[in-house]
Amino acid sequence: MTDFETSDLALAAFLVARGHALNDVRGAQGGRRVFYFTREVQGDARAFYTGEVVGARAYANALRDLKTLIRER
Repeated sequence: MTDFETSDLALAAFLVARGHALNDVRGAQGGRRVFYFTREVQGDARAFYTGEVVGARAYANALRDLKTLIRER
C-alpha cells in the first residue's frame, strides 16, 4: 500500500537512506518524478524538515541510486 508521495528528490533520498523501501517512481507533469512510499515514512519525512541527519555515505548512495532509477524510466 502506498500512502506517501513526494516529488522532492532530496527527501526521497533521505527516506531511502533511513531504510525505507521505495514502492514506485512515476512521471508527473513537467517531467518531474514522483516517489511513492508507505505511510510509515511520515515521521521520518517530518524529521527531514526539522533538520535530522543521516550518514553522508548512505545519503549519497541513495541519491545516486534514485537518480539512476529516474534516468532509466
